[in-house]
Amino acid sequence: MNQEAFNMSCGQTELTEKCKRTLGKDVITIYSPPFWQMEEEALALLQEFLGTKNEIIIVFGTGTSGIEASLNSILEPGDRFLIAHNGMFGEIMSLMTQAAGAVPVKVPFELGTPVDPGVIAVALDKERNLKGIGVVHGETSVGVANPLEEIGQLARERNLLYVVDAISSFASEELRVDDWNIDLCVVNGQKCLGAPQGNTFVSVSPRAWERIRGRRERIRGFYMNLLACKDYLNMARTEQKNWAAGGNKFEFHLEEAPHPASPSFVIIQGVWASLKQLKEEGLERSIARHEIAGKAVRSAVKAMGLGYICQDDRYADNAVSAIFLSNGIEDYQIRKQLFEQYRVILGDANMMSWDVYKSQIGRNYVRFGTMGEAARYHKVLYAIFAFGMALRDLGADVDVERAMSAAQCIYKEEEAL
Repeated sequence: MNQEAFNMSCGQTELTEKCKRTLGKDVITIYSPPFWQMEEEALALLQEFLGTKNEIIIVFGTGTSGIEASLNSILEPGDRFLIAHNGMFGEIMSLMTQAAGAVPVKVPFELGTPVDPGVIAVALDKERNLKGIGVVHGETSVGVANPLEEIGQLARERNLLYVVDAISSFASEELRVDDWNIDLCVVNGQKCLGAPQGNTFVSVSPRAWERIRGRRERIRGFYMNLLACKDYLNMARTEQKNWAAGGNKFEFHLEEAPHPASPSFVIIQGVWASLKQLKEEGLERSIARHEIAGKAVRSAVKAMGLGYICQDDRYADNAVSAIFLSNGIEDYQIRKQLFEQYRVILGDANMMSWDVYKSQIGRNYVRFGTMGEAARYHKVLYAIFAFGMALRDLGADVDVERAMSAAQCIYKEEEAL
């Protein structure tokens, strides 16, 4: 079958139309005005969409690299770092904290429930000598969007650095970096933005830079190091001034690297194009589109008699629904059937690698992504139909027609508002 698959996974997602058209253009050097202009426009758009005046730093790697570079840069051996923990990516943040030589102070929450700022406040009152707080915004392993604003206020009151993993939530959930006192906010293009994977972006507050430069020891790591990443931008911006001046009029000081690593032209070009498309659509409309798509999926799931891991729809992630399967069907069975018979790709249950999942959930769930281009009416409706039919094929008694009607009702209700 030659038909392309509907990518309803949880990343890497389908590229936007503007991104696909732009990636067909030739590669140019990153040491010339066309690239500099594109890079600066992309960084300015990221500032706008994140609601921040903070500097945006490029980290050369996947979303995980942005989290690790941030933690490496602020944490020193023995530092204690509190982590709100209600899913796999909170666990990963804990492991990266350990890798930096610091001590993760986990505040656990039941899987499927959101982080509770009140519980965080109690933990902060008990703990002493903390360096900061880490929260995953869109915890895609369970389909929960965690509240951020109140935790940011708690962090600021206690003079703690606030680190947010917004890799999956950017462009699908409200995110206001400055208003919510976020010191390091990590975003990526491969999820709801619909851009290529490979460069990650970190919003870094002046408070965070002050703490980073006030370290007792140098940052562990040459590559996963925000100062080294900042060196690249300092060098590039000085080159731009020298180009405009027509000579070597300006010198630049590198804090960490004799020659810093540089970003991929192709990836920056793709991110720039998807950011331009987001600007055309409007951030609020993008968030609303994701919200409606997520509601439609959850409504269809209920109509099929199924449930999902998120226990409170008020905190359901707009970008992913983690759906429990029926009749002993496991994730590999349903995903194989969906791909081979209906050309639909869903996210898997690979979070099983975490012991907590093995004991509490097992393999009987699948993650239905509504990220980026997947959060479009026709794709959502077809994927719901295919999901229901695949369940039927595997012996489940589900009402596909009722599920389709439930999803369509969500779209009609939203249109009427």
